[in-house]
Amino acid sequence: MRLLRVLEEQAYTPPGASPNLQDDVRLITSAPEDLGRLVEAGAFRRDLYYRINVIKLRLPNLAERREDIPFLAQHFISSFNKLQNKRVEGLSDDTLAIFLDHRWPGNVRELENAIEHAFIACSQGQILPEHLPDHFQGENRVGSRGDRGLSLKEQEKRLLLEALERNHWRRLATSRELGIDKNTLRRKIKRFGLKPPDADDTAS
Repeated sequence: MRLLRVLEEQAYTPPGASPNLQDDVRLITSAPEDLGRLVEAGAFRRDLYYRINVIKLRLPNLAERREDIPFLAQHFISSFNKLQNKRVEGLSDDTLAIFLDHRWPGNVRELENAIEHAFIACSQGQILPEHLPDHFQGENRVGSRGDRGLSLKEQEKRLLLEALERNHWRRLATSRELGIDKNTLRRKIKRFGLKPPDADDTAS
């Protein structure tokens, strides 16, 4: 296997060339499935697996980090606005609620595709539930989630609070998880009046 040879010997032969070339390379790989399980099932080469499994990082899927959804959605909206010369402002409260309730089996790519699909029917204003792909329509059930009646501001506050609690109120860790600047996080905490649970005890 040519890839295995590159990893073992750091040598390769370009097409049309006869001598081997040496190079110092580092390989970064990703997989949507657990390669260890595939190895045990005989669906992935064991020797290759142990060659690439040096440092292993697990990236949580979108369903495990729902607080990222508003930020990712706004990123995709800004990108498609530039590409398609449109003026879509963002998600409506109902659309965001549907996104927060969705399981996201297709991860971030599914979110991007949903936004791209919405741009077909929406050229300006907010993305509404009826602009989403068909498989989201069955999820447009008012009251199916406890936060479905919350405003966009209230939902952002809830997501921010969950991220802070998950990181034990460490602001640097929270800002890194959310992908925002620490000063932006500080302003949001102040705007929403968020405090750690022991703040009142300390104050008293």
